Amino acid sequence: MDKFPILKHLCRRLYLICTIIVAGIIFILYIESDNVSKIYNVYIQNENTFPTIDPGVLKTRNHTSKASVDSKSSLEFTESQQTHAFFPSWIWATEKALSYSSKTTLSSNDSVAEFSHHHETDHNSSKNVYTRTESGLLSGVINGIDTKSPTTLRIPETCQFSNMKEAKLVLLWTPFFGTWDYFPQSNFQLCPHCRNCRIITDRSKLRESDAVIFHVRDIALFDLPPIRYPHQRWIFYSLESPSYSDFPGLQHMKNMFNWTMTYRTDSDIVSRYGAVIKNQQPKQIDLQSLKKYFKNKSKSVVWMTSHCPTYGGRDEYMAELRKYIDVDVYGTCGTSVCPPGDTDKCLQEYADKYRFFLAFENTICKDYITEKLFRNLKYDIIPVVFGGADYDKFVPPGSYIDALSFQSPKHLALFMSGVGKDFEMYSSYFKWRENYSIGIINRKECDLCTMLHRKDLKPSSYKDLRKWWVTDSQCHAWEPKQ
Repeated sequence: MDKFPILKHLCRRLYLICTIIVAGIIFILYIESDNVSKIYNVYIQNENTFPTIDPGVLKTRNHTSKASVDSKSSLEFTESQQTHAFFPSWIWATEKALSYSSKTTLSSNDSVAEFSHHHETDHNSSKNVYTRTESGLLSGVINGIDTKSPTTLRIPETCQFSNMKEAKLVLLWTPFFGTWDYFPQSNFQLCPHCRNCRIITDRSKLRESDAVIFHVRDIALFDLPPIRYPHQRWIFYSLESPSYSDFPGLQHMKNMFNWTMTYRTDSDIVSRYGAVIKNQQPKQIDLQSLKKYFKNKSKSVVWMTSHCPTYGGRDEYMAELRKYIDVDVYGTCGTSVCPPGDTDKCLQEYADKYRFFLAFENTICKDYITEKLFRNLKYDIIPVVFGGADYDKFVPPGSYIDALSFQSPKHLALFMSGVGKDFEMYSSYFKWRENYSIGIINRKECDLCTMLHRKDLKPSSYKDLRKWWVTDSQCHAWEPKQ
């Protein structure tokens, strides 16, 4: 080195430059982690604005998985069903199958039993299992029932930050009524723990994907993935009731879906239109303003609808109801249509004039409640519901009138007429606001990301999805009581 002073000087400079670069990288990482921690802490401090009373949002199943060794139980496609012309040769692959694939190639006549090792689960015997973490469970009380928004098992550290290096990939295989933005990437940043999940629509990344989502109304039997990899979870997604989302192909999708994401409370991931939020402090109701508002209302009942007729029979119910009380109908089935984007404005105008709003669902199915109820609870108008849900499990008792709890439309009309003339009775339907608020929020992204990061969930699938989705939904049409 003494003979080459220039080389010695160069080495010193390189050492100094490397030291500065390393120090800079450490400083940047420190700042980033500190900012993420601050964002996380702010979210946790305000988390009371997010919990919902949705039961069964996150659950595990008490079951014993068993391997299917019969090729028919894996595919359930026989020559007599004549489905080969419509379905690809699905293979529910596992590590064993993939190891074989490097040695041999499957032909259409090969026995899948040799290559498929698929776990089946009886989802009908599922139970909600809420595991308490150090922070405990977020809870609220409705009608004396302690309703909880469960947290999950302890989340790995990589799941508590926005580090996308270990992100779980969620592939949207189908659109949602033609659009692809139904799972915004930004929604993951609102999650308290698991935020490192990434939404993609590139089908060439099927193999790398951890979850594949299929919207039932956009599924095409000729356009399904040819293989499900062992690490993947295929997800059945629907916000519509079975009456509007059932199709013959479901009966052939045996053991195809691992998880469900629907409005049903027995779904693996519950996706709802709204939620009840527990107030931090009780709120005072201004009865004087409410009374003045009540006296200025000039009409009785309003209904806004865009689908007629429907499977649930609400049109027949409405025809009978209008014999005994005045009902003004708006929407495509009525006299005028609310302009696109002006829904809130229209609802406020209705609340200024009318005492009751008919939040009638298009079908009567278990747990089926749409935005019709949640959005109207924000206004000074009493919602009248028509559906198959146990409404007290989703919204505060005393916040609505259940049409189907009355013997007939005539009895409902008489009851509404009485409430509409008695301010004390009318105001009682707003007392729930002292302790609760309504939020139009959805935590499906957070729940999905959390479940994908959990390592304790055993492989499972829906052996007969159509039975779970259609038969178990208990959908029926309204019929007059004799």
